[in-house]
Amino acid sequence: MQYIVRPMTQEDVPQVTAIDREAFPTMWPPMNYQRELENHLAHYIVVAEESDKTSEPPTTKIEANTGLAHKVVEWLTPHKAGPEPPQKIVGFAGFWMMAGEAHIISLAVKKEFRRRGFGKLLLVELVRAAVKIEAEIVTLEVRVSNYEAQRLYLQYGFIGKGVRRAYYTDNREDALIMTLDDADSSQCVAKFEEWRNSLKFGL
Repeated sequence: MQYIVRPMTQEDVPQVTAIDREAFPTMWPPMNYQRELENHLAHYIVVAEESDKTSEPPTTKIEANTGLAHKVVEWLTPHKAGPEPPQKIVGFAGFWMMAGEAHIISLAVKKEFRRRGFGKLLLVELVRAAVKIEAEIVTLEVRVSNYEAQRLYLQYGFIGKGVRRAYYTDNREDALIMTLDDADSSQCVAKFEEWRNSLKFGL
């Protein structure tokens, strides 16, 4: 299976919302991704299965009137292709960009695709996207009990910078603040480019 990384679109919102509910069932209020796409500070990407766009060429249907003029009209009339089925979204991630700082808002992978490296791919692509629009720092919050996510962020250069007390509204759990400093440095950019190249996924 081939996969692509691309910006989130309005057509992706239903699938993204379902993944969000699956990954963060206790978060309240739930994120409104329709509104997020209208927020000029927000930037979201998705990993999607690449759809097969091969199809049979349209055929010209000639009715009872078979005169030449009728055939020319048929041949010159654009044939409307049927709507393409939506691509299957594997995961998504997004950040808000403010004053040179990219604040990661969410990163989630559909349950059936977890532990296959898609979380790493989303994080790497998100940091690269942030740097392209001149982010100097990338920051995020993660539950203090979410050791798996913390290991992922540590692996890609994030470090703990502090704690936000009772940050999560569902159970008043603290959040660990993690930051990637100097994200736009040549050394950091080179590392993320190398990591990106190591994550193939048929891209």
